[in-house]
Amino acid sequence: TALGCGLLTYLYKRWTGDRGAATAGGICAGLMSTVWLSATETEVYGAALLFGMIILVIANRSGETSDARWTVLAVYFAGLAWALHMVALLVIPAAAYLAFTTKDGFFAVPSGRRHADGRRDPHSVSRLAVTSLFVLMVAASCTIFMMVRARHDPTINQGNPRTWEMLFDVLMRRQYDVAPLWPRQAPLWLQVGNLFEYADWQFALGLSPDAPPTIWRTPVTIAYALLGVAGFFVHKKQERRSWVALLILFLSASIGAVLYLNLKAGPSFGGGFLPPGALHEARERDYFFFFAFMCWGLWAGIGAMQLARALPGPFRLIALALPLVPAALNWPTTDRRISPSSARVHGDMFRMMDAIPDRAVFLTRGDNDTYPLWYLQTVEDARPDVTLITEPMLGAKWYREEIARRHKLLDPAVVETWRGKKATMESLVLRAVAQSRPVIGSPYFDSTASR
Repeated sequence: TALGCGLLTYLYKRWTGDRGAATAGGICAGLMSTVWLSATETEVYGAALLFGMIILVIANRSGETSDARWTVLAVYFAGLAWALHMVALLVIPAAAYLAFTTKDGFFAVPSGRRHADGRRDPHSVSRLAVTSLFVLMVAASCTIFMMVRARHDPTINQGNPRTWEMLFDVLMRRQYDVAPLWPRQAPLWLQVGNLFEYADWQFALGLSPDAPPTIWRTPVTIAYALLGVAGFFVHKKQERRSWVALLILFLSASIGAVLYLNLKAGPSFGGGFLPPGALHEARERDYFFFFAFMCWGLWAGIGAMQLARALPGPFRLIALALPLVPAALNWPTTDRRISPSSARVHGDMFRMMDAIPDRAVFLTRGDNDTYPLWYLQTVEDARPDVTLITEPMLGAKWYREEIARRHKLLDPAVVETWRGKKATMESLVLRAVAQSRPVIGSPYFDSTASR
């Protein structure tokens, strides 16, 4: 994450030559709470951020030199990023703009290789497209390791991609119920409002960790939003090509992501507006929008630097400190060493696991009551006698095969043909009873907890 923010700083310095604004903007961008939390979480989002920034740096080089080799390299990194997490691909529209515009902002297809005598191969869209497709496939081929791994049947073997067909199913996310663009899973205005809620968490989350706007945190958010507006126009004045690129990135990673992802309301949002029993996301999804928050953090830092240059004496020092203030205001909630949530979750899940009877089959709801228990079993070797069954995954044939293969808890006929959740659960319970194993349900099956 730090390296990604450093690359953003480098880009702004290269675009504008303004070292002070680039430094202030890069620091402020990295201190956004969602960006910071992604850096301290054992997840893919910090790496996805770095890949996104690498793609932008390479695409910018392609546009500046009008050299197709840089374009092809950017496509290669896009293929690697796709294999990691699709959120990194939110930079593609901005990267395409940078790659196909010159320093002066004019459209140009990058040309081919340069010869020793100074000649360059002519512009060729078809050649560039074919070469890009080839390197994209080469980069994406790194996912083949999943097939090699699956054939060793590790403890956690999602999708079991042991064949080409099953690997393709995993890559295409066939087992997931991917929401279409329409109908909306929540009213569009509410989805946009949820984005604004996440934006309110970025600069001063430590002042009030509660989700709704508060009298302590929200005024700080508004102040930095105004700095962002100032920085937005300063950037536009300094260098228009890069301003357009970051505007494209901001829109793609904010409104564009809202429209494409079609998320349900977050766990903390929509109360009083959604009907009783309406489904919510299992957890907050602010991490899908971190590129947008980075852009606004960059512009806020630029705005603070512009303010410092306009103020006299001691007021200038105050303005210069503004890009660093989110470090103090976000620290209490982003420092996982002092955050009570991690220890609380670990303790709660350990007590839940400890309360399960010996040799029990424990049914989990998925997500919040599943990943922590997987961790306890696979990393801390806690309760290996307990069999965890994730109920929402029973519809996937590979998962039913795994249950039958490892635990003998499903009949072959039930494995082969999906007969619905009720029939599958009945078969599982009967097999467990035949093995003298109790079947226990997670407390997350309670409607309130699961929401």
